[in-house]
Amino acid sequence: MLKIALTQLKPVADKDISLRNIEYYSGIAAANSSDLIVFPEYYMFYSPYRDTVIKNSEPLNGNYVRRLKEISRNSKISIIAGINEVYDGNYYDTAVFIQDGELSNYYRKSHLYDAFGYKESDIYTYGNGPFKISRIAGINFGMLICYDIRFPEVFRNYSMNDADMIVLISAWFAGTMKEEQWLSLVSVRALENTVYLATSNMVGGGFTGITSFTDPIGAIRTRAAEDEDVIYATVDTERIAAVRKKMPVLRQRRPELYKL
Repeated sequence: MLKIALTQLKPVADKDISLRNIEYYSGIAAANSSDLIVFPEYYMFYSPYRDTVIKNSEPLNGNYVRRLKEISRNSKISIIAGINEVYDGNYYDTAVFIQDGELSNYYRKSHLYDAFGYKESDIYTYGNGPFKISRIAGINFGMLICYDIRFPEVFRNYSMNDADMIVLISAWFAGTMKEEQWLSLVSVRALENTVYLATSNMVGGGFTGITSFTDPIGAIRTRAAEDEDVIYATVDTERIAAVRKKMPVLRQRRPELYKL
């Protein structure tokens, strides 16, 4: 069984402030017996300007990730956070998983937010995963980022590779019907894959919030409201097994009929 802390925080523009906040909330989550704490997309720093992203992004072996490792070791908690990564001259919107003070996994956003009048690909390069399953406290999970939620294929890829949970970090822009879309998507992605879906979302500064934790049957178990918050939840493999016994959709697939 895994206890997870999901943060809902305002965007920051300064990496030092980001790290101080991560250290603070990691300490609180560890004191509440959490195994894992999750921070939003872009939480290293947020800027809509390419020049700022280019100036402040770091590689996976840079100072920011090094400090995340230190915080994980000192707080005795694993961390998932969104960083602005530079690699081989390209800039990626990346999630990192720090476990036991080491970089255990990373994921580069595969589907960039070129929609609703915004063009994320003007700043970032499309990532190609990797879609690697991580494991903590007996739970297998995959990582995704924000706009990925609109693409069911990546969720099904994880669920068919033994994921119990998907962690999705986000900076979901506010707008007409955007809150309703988010709530619908977190519910249906968990339901159709019979997995837990844990999200950590930005709030304020044009972002919706609605950090949430959704059950394998699609019920939102807990969520944050309009302010900064930390919510706690438990991932239980017995619950996953019970839902999949009632609703064995993963076994009932007929992929020979589907052309994707």
